[in-house]
Amino acid sequence: MDQQPHIDALLERYLGLLDEYTQLRKSLSQVQSNVYQNIARANFAGERGMRYGQDHYDERMQAIRLLDVEVDDKGIPAFSMAGAPTDEPEKEEDAATEDNGRESEDKSEKGSTKESAQKKSKKNRNPLHWYGIFAPMPLRTAQTQSVQAVEKIIPRLVSVNAEMLNVEIEVRRARKRRAKAEAAAKNEGETIANTQPQTAPLEAS
Repeated sequence: MDQQPHIDALLERYLGLLDEYTQLRKSLSQVQSNVYQNIARANFAGERGMRYGQDHYDERMQAIRLLDVEVDDKGIPAFSMAGAPTDEPEKEEDAATEDNGRESEDKSEKGSTKESAQKKSKKNRNPLHWYGIFAPMPLRTAQTQSVQAVEKIIPRLVSVNAEMLNVEIEVRRARKRRAKAEAAAKNEGETIANTQPQTAPLEAS
């Protein structure tokens, strides 16, 4: 089987992935630059010397997006982002409330009040709300751009990179098969040439 058409198709696929990878890297660099610029604008316009950054992170910091990895039949991983589940803590609290159903009414009322407060605090998981309801617009824009990078650009970027690595492996394997086929054909030709009967040259009378 001729491996050259298969190799050409793989190289064409690789060039397409390389172009997409380059464009994604360019987009990611531009988005990150815009995020830093908007954070700088928010800090410049902040009241009372307020600075927005990681210094304000505390125990409320929780992941609101999770990485989802799916592997196809060829073993190529595809990366995507999914929202973090929020129902499990509430279910655990409901189960705990049922177990404590035999307690006094006063304790149950206090427990239900505490539970509702916890649910209310868990529903609001947007870190932008740490800075109040009047967060500056540049900070909101920076958050939107960061979400775009995390949900769209970065997962696709690493997925394309994984597919490029797989194509590189397939190209090397196809080239090895082609080299083996060429070597086998060469050896077969030499064997046929060596086994052919050699006729003595006729002498002129």
